[in-house]
Amino acid sequence: MNHFRAILFDLDGVIIDSEALHNEAVATAVAAHGVTVPDALFEEFVGIPDAVLLEHINRHYLGGRCNVAELLAEKQAAYLKVAGQVRAIPGAVDFIRTARPHFQAFALATSALKTNQQLAFDQLDLHRFFDAVVTADDVTRTKPDPQPYQRAVERIGLRAEECVVIEDSLNGVRAGKGAGCMVIGLTTTYPAGELAATGADRVCASYNEIAALLLGPTMR
Repeated sequence: MNHFRAILFDLDGVIIDSEALHNEAVATAVAAHGVTVPDALFEEFVGIPDAVLLEHINRHYLGGRCNVAELLAEKQAAYLKVAGQVRAIPGAVDFIRTARPHFQAFALATSALKTNQQLAFDQLDLHRFFDAVVTADDVTRTKPDPQPYQRAVERIGLRAEECVVIEDSLNGVRAGKGAGCMVIGLTTTYPAGELAATGADRVCASYNEIAALLLGPTMR
């Protein structure tokens, strides 16, 4: 499968293990307004920007009484207090370093805010590996809409069929497939069956499996 010319990565759940910290920050912001939201809601909104989740919470749990921009600022403040606890998904950084010379381009398409993306890249020294970065600040339609991956493909100047996406969320799989890319589902957030049923072309449990799929034994 080494005919692909680019890899398009998601961030949270694919490169960094941060979903739980983001969820805690959202819960903290919402709790300050006297509301507790069910855990199932976070699972439903995996891969979707916090602003969309908070708009939903404001409408359905807070009676629309809050300003979503202010809620997002409160959530971001809570997240920055714990952002230092973010760790890389096992094998992710080694894979990025090893695989980069074998591909024309690497790009990121994430629902994270640019601030949080840059913070993660600073912590893991990843800026130098990526030719294009698309965050929630760069699109008008977010995952599961294909626009984030479409924009990433445009920025690296390739065709969608030349790109493979690595995603952990169902919404991300939908976005990658909608953009016309092959999608590898990584089982850090959802089980293999759900990723496959949503449309992932291949499902891997680790970066060792992804390396075997994309690089083959001679390139690793």
